[in-house]
Amino acid sequence: MAKISVFGMNAAFQLGFKRIADVRGMTSVVSLFENSMILSGIYLQIRPGNTAYVGKTNNMPARFENHLARGTVIEELAFMPVLAKHIDEKEKQIIALAEKKGIPLENLALREQKPAREKTLSDLITEEEIQEWLAEEQKAKPTLLWYQTYQAMHPGLRHQFDLARAHPVWGQIFPLARKFVLSVIPKPEDTREDFWSATAYTKKTEEVFSSVIRIHAGSATLISLGSFRFSPFAPWGWVEIAKEDLLKTGFTRQRLLNDLPFARITEKDNTIQIGAGLMHLNYVIETLKVALRRTALTQMKGGLLQRGNPALECLLAN
Repeated sequence: MAKISVFGMNAAFQLGFKRIADVRGMTSVVSLFENSMILSGIYLQIRPGNTAYVGKTNNMPARFENHLARGTVIEELAFMPVLAKHIDEKEKQIIALAEKKGIPLENLALREQKPAREKTLSDLITEEEIQEWLAEEQKAKPTLLWYQTYQAMHPGLRHQFDLARAHPVWGQIFPLARKFVLSVIPKPEDTREDFWSATAYTKKTEEVFSSVIRIHAGSATLISLGSFRFSPFAPWGWVEIAKEDLLKTGFTRQRLLNDLPFARITEKDNTIQIGAGLMHLNYVIETLKVALRRTALTQMKGGLLQRGNPALECLLAN
C-alpha cells in the first residue's frame, strides 16, 4: 500500500486518532476490524485534494462500503471506537476541533452556513403552473452561473466533478441528463438544491454497472446514467417511475413490454425501473414523460435526502 500522506497523518494526530490506514483501491475494510470488539465510533476520511471528512457510524465496515456506493473517493481512513451512547457528542467535539485546527472538512453541514428556512414547493410553483408544465414543454435560457458556482465550490467537490467529466461516456450521457431535467423537473433552476439534486459518481468499483450521473428528487433516484464494467464506452441507464403514475397515464406492465421491447423492466414494491442503452432510453423518457413528471413532482413534495454537486445542477438546469 502507498505511504500515508503528511496531511493524513497530521489530521489524524491532531484529532486524536491513534492510527490511519491507506485504503486506496480497497472495496472493503472488514480485514482492518477482524479483532475489533467495537465497530461503532467516529471515522476520519482523507479525500483527494487534502480534504477530510468526519463521520459517525454503528458499523464501520458497512459505512465504508456505503460511502463507496455513493461514489465517494477515499484515500485514507482513521477510526476511533466510541460507545453508541456517546457517539453524537463525540462527533460534534471532533468536528469542532477540526475547525479550530484549520483542517479543511468536506462535511455537507459545513459547505454552506445558510440560515434555516421554511420553504415548500408551493412557494415556488403555483397549481396553474404545475398543470401547464404537465401539459407542455418548458424551455430554459443558457447561463454561466454554473462556472461561478464551480469556482465557489469546495476543492473536493470540484475534483469529483472534474473526474466525472473525464469519464468516457460523459459527453454522451450529459445531454440526456440535461434533457431529462428540463423535461421532467418543474422549474429546475428554482427548485434545485432544495427539491432535486444531481450527483457525479466517479469511484471505480467492482460493480457491474457504474453510475456517472444520478438525479434525485425527495428520497428517490429518478435516473441513473453510466456504463457497464464490461463495456465502459457504451452508455446505459435507467429511470424509476411510480406504478400508480404509470397506470394513471395508461401504461400497464403489459403495455410497457409491448411498447418497449428493448428495455429491461424491473418491478419493485411501488415502482418500476426501466433500463436501456442511451438511444433507447431517450425514447423511454419521451414516451413516459408525463408519468415521470408525476413521480418527480410527488417526490419533490417530500424532503430531499441526498445533496448533490452544485456545478452539475447548474449545468443541468440551464
